[in-house]
Amino acid sequence: MAITNLLVEKAEEQIFKEQAEILYDVQEFTIEQLVNSYKMGYPNENEIYVPDYQQQFVWEVAKQAKFIESIILGLPTPFIFLAEISGTGRREMVDGSQRVIALAAFMDNTLMLQDLEKLTNLNGFCFQDLSVPRQRKFKNTFIRIVVLTDKISEKSRIAMFKRINDMFVEI
Repeated sequence: MAITNLLVEKAEEQIFKEQAEILYDVQEFTIEQLVNSYKMGYPNENEIYVPDYQQQFVWEVAKQAKFIESIILGLPTPFIFLAEISGTGRREMVDGSQRVIALAAFMDNTLMLQDLEKLTNLNGFCFQDLSVPRQRKFKNTFIRIVVLTDKISEKSRIAMFKRINDMFVEI
């Protein structure tokens, strides 16, 4: 089938009609800031929360440990997506809840590292077992966050969550 100018015009019209204008800012939080914003006031008053449409926590311990290992190794990690919720001062996790919950579990010493492939000497470690300088370095590591403005609707947030999770598999 030959693509005609009319087909190109129709395609462009459809793109324009369906394309969402998403206003956002890219920020960096330290792991400590991110975890504290998630934990303080949990579950109803925490600044960053997991919405109902998100899946329940499903990461196995080995997957959580691999994520923690990636951070300690200094590897880049995927963005976490938050959405500002108008009038509340709270931010909804559109994507990244598995990672944030794993970070909180590690810092709470309820996650013991296991099945690590690179940092095998850390197998069996909890956060408290790290040297104090390593704990500080971990807590002060920056995580990139995409913060969507409060102009994005719940329908768009859910669609974004589904699209991200259909396209990408979290670490």
